[in-house]
Amino acid sequence: MDVHEPALPVDPRLPGEPTVAEVGAARMWLGRRGVSVWLPTRLLALRIGSREWATRTLPWFVVAFGAATAASSAFRQVPGRLGAVFVVAAVLQVVRWREVHRREDVAERLAGTGAPPALREAARQVGWWYLAATTITFGGGAALCATTIVVAPSFDAFAQTFALAVGAGATAAVLGRILRAPVIAEDPTSYAVDGLLRGQDAYRYAPPALFAMVAMPLAAVDWLSPGLLGWSASAYLALAGGAHLIGWLVARRRKLPAGFYGR
Repeated sequence: MDVHEPALPVDPRLPGEPTVAEVGAARMWLGRRGVSVWLPTRLLALRIGSREWATRTLPWFVVAFGAATAASSAFRQVPGRLGAVFVVAAVLQVVRWREVHRREDVAERLAGTGAPPALREAARQVGWWYLAATTITFGGGAALCATTIVVAPSFDAFAQTFALAVGAGATAAVLGRILRAPVIAEDPTSYAVDGLLRGQDAYRYAPPALFAMVAMPLAAVDWLSPGLLGWSASAYLALAGGAHLIGWLVARRRKLPAGFYGR
């Protein structure tokens, strides 16, 4: 099969072919980045379209997270409620990533794989702002949790520390795969798309600032601790969230070079 040929909307039960929804989603993604094509190549339709179409699970993610949060608020006296909410979020994060990765396996069989980019190059593609947000979230969060345990030890503090560790593990699992995944490309344009997808995947499937709140002492969250611990927690949240937001905005502005993306 000549993988440079444009994709055709086909029966999704046929192996190695993008679905109608994936072709349409790939067209819209390319259009937002300055590339106008009617039919993207098969490889791009598979890789881009599966990610865009997988966002259909985002409402379920939000509903599940909201339900867990509401349940934790309804049981304010239950110890460790906030930690449980973020453990659920970490599990859902990995589940969403695995859904996309199944289509990556199809793309790999179609086009083959190249060696992973050098670690520094992969980090550049993911973005230094993202890596800064990750370091602040989990490094600063660990320090904040440790301080909370020393200053005001409680079951909640230990539960939130455990949840932060689970979040760090889930983020590391997804981010590690993103950084060390082999290149799936057939020409310079699909190579450029591969780099953009690494950065997009990091923010979409391993958002670090999501777990910044779990490190917040409950007293600071409820505005009952205006002292040093509360101010430190607020500064930590602002730094983690600010770095994440700036990196996300920078990643969204990246454009694709001229080349063949389809017809």
